[in-house]
Amino acid sequence: MKTKTQQTRDASEAIWTPSNMLSMLRMLMALPVALLLQEPRGNMHWILILGAAAYASDLLDGWLARQFGGESKFGRIIDPLADKVFITVTALTMIAVGIVPLWFGVVVVVRDIIIFAGGMHLRAKSGVLVQSTMLGKATVVSIGVVLVAALFADGRQTLLTLLMLLSLGFIAASLYSYGERYLRLIKQARKR
Repeated sequence: MKTKTQQTRDASEAIWTPSNMLSMLRMLMALPVALLLQEPRGNMHWILILGAAAYASDLLDGWLARQFGGESKFGRIIDPLADKVFITVTALTMIAVGIVPLWFGVVVVVRDIIIFAGGMHLRAKSGVLVQSTMLGKATVVSIGVVLVAALFADGRQTLLTLLMLLSLGFIAASLYSYGERYLRLIKQARKR
């Protein structure tokens, strides 16, 4: 019979948990969304349904992991990676078909690359796996609002521009916050 410590270690090493499978599904949902965005007017309801399902899966996977003891090292990587893949693929597709301005899409993609690369570097150097913050989650919501609003912009560029600028503020604040935390944790790791 396994001890509680062994069971906890086994759970933290698990890959095929319900919460991790939801994260992987969210990552895969980026592909049909990208295909549907090729003809956004005719596929609007499916785009919105898949976008809502992706957002719901993001909320649900964390809840499942906490409620049923399915938190794992893999889950701490795949969950934010799935978010970044979904947002990046969606933003790049929306740039390609002319729905979102290039500058906004580039900022979104670069933010995600910086945060993911910094997180992986920090994990390699210190073993610490940084979790997303409320500010980071609010930033992702602000980006999602812009992407949805862009689908419906049709001549209402002023509102879309205001939403993009608001999201840009969230992006800058979250990058600053993650950067500050990254530097603090790297310094702590060097002192060990």
